[in-house]
Amino acid sequence: MSKFKQMQLQTLDKHLAQVSVPGVPSGGWIRAIRSGVGMSIQQLATRIGIAKQSVARLENNEADDSITLKTLRKAAEALDCQLVYVLVPNKNGLQGIVEKQALLKAKEIVSAVDHTMQLEAQGVGNAQAKIKETAEELAKSPNTKLWD
Repeated sequence: MSKFKQMQLQTLDKHLAQVSVPGVPSGGWIRAIRSGVGMSIQQLATRIGIAKQSVARLENNEADDSITLKTLRKAAEALDCQLVYVLVPNKNGLQGIVEKQALLKAKEIVSAVDHTMQLEAQGVGNAQAKIKETAEELAKSPNTKLWD
């Protein structure tokens, strides 16, 4: 991996590690914040410029994950909030994602080579060590081929 790409990945990992993701309230953020600040559905509808029924629908859409970012942003602005949109790696950061994929790809590569060589009575030998070595090499310079 180029120094720039490695630095870019490390910087992004560092920023994402600082993100704290709270659990989403069961009825969604719009309903929770609206209720929390004592705002009625009609008052939010007026602030957004939509019908009262549309607010109920957008709260339900948020709760069932079918709301659009555009609509969520409008609701956030009407609630004097900002919409924060971020993808956060599940664990081990972005480097962990790369390493996991490199291991899967290395197993695929080594298994294919080992199978062919066994047919010729020339097995790779210590396949686990070869998989680990290949995975480390792949993880050093991630590119689109890693994901094929």
